Amino acid sequence: MSQLDPGEGTGEGTVEGTGEAAAENAGEGAVEATVETSGRKRQFVKPVILLVIALSGFLAYSFTPLGNYLQPAVMEGFFESIEGFWWAPLVFIGVYVVLTVLGLPMVILTFFAGFTFGALEGALYVMIGANIGANLAFDLARYLGRDFVSRYIKGPIDRIDRRLRKKGFLRMLQLRLIPVIPFNVLNFAAGLSGLRKLHFALATMIGITPGTFIYAYTAASLMQVYLAGAELDEVTRAALRTSALTNLVIALVLLIAISMAPAIYRKLRGKPIQAE
Repeated sequence: MSQLDPGEGTGEGTVEGTGEAAAENAGEGAVEATVETSGRKRQFVKPVILLVIALSGFLAYSFTPLGNYLQPAVMEGFFESIEGFWWAPLVFIGVYVVLTVLGLPMVILTFFAGFTFGALEGALYVMIGANIGANLAFDLARYLGRDFVSRYIKGPIDRIDRRLRKKGFLRMLQLRLIPVIPFNVLNFAAGLSGLRKLHFALATMIGITPGTFIYAYTAASLMQVYLAGAELDEVTRAALRTSALTNLVIALVLLIAISMAPAIYRKLRGKPIQAE
């Protein structure tokens, strides 16, 4: 019987062990690659959902019957039909919240609040709906998009993001006081930034109050003209129109003054607007 060469047996065992190790390493590498690819795909899921939500309002308004229901004449008739019911303010607030989250313009609805409920009550209902809707939009953007955005912000944008974390209340208050900044865009943008939720909520509540009351007051003043019936003489109707136009001018002046308030405040302190 021939004796097995020890060297030959050891070589075969080494080859087999090396092959098994290589196969095992290849398998682990494939698993890691699969997990990494899956992770990369998952990180885009939330931002895509946020994008769909942000665009859904515009798409629904443009390509579905929702756009017909949101026409000024239709909305005016709807709110006039429910004006006398105790639950009318709840419906208005609910509509305001939903449309705010969907990113639709809310100025017309704010005017309708003044027309339907009067200056004070209308402004109050707008404030409630706007604050709830703005905070919901902020939370959606924070949960669905913040992690994704934080991975890619660098350079100047990162510095701005850090400033917002430190002094976000004053910045947000300034932006809320400037009515040319789109309200809904700011809600989502703030959620994507490093701004603290408390700073956002407080700045929104305080910052939109002056403009809201001015819009509602203007609408209520203009309503005086529409309510001037044929039973009134021309002199009385002319006086009502003059009063409404005067109130409108006063409201516009106040709105401009409020918008300039942050710049005036910084100037009095001797600091430029962008200085930190």
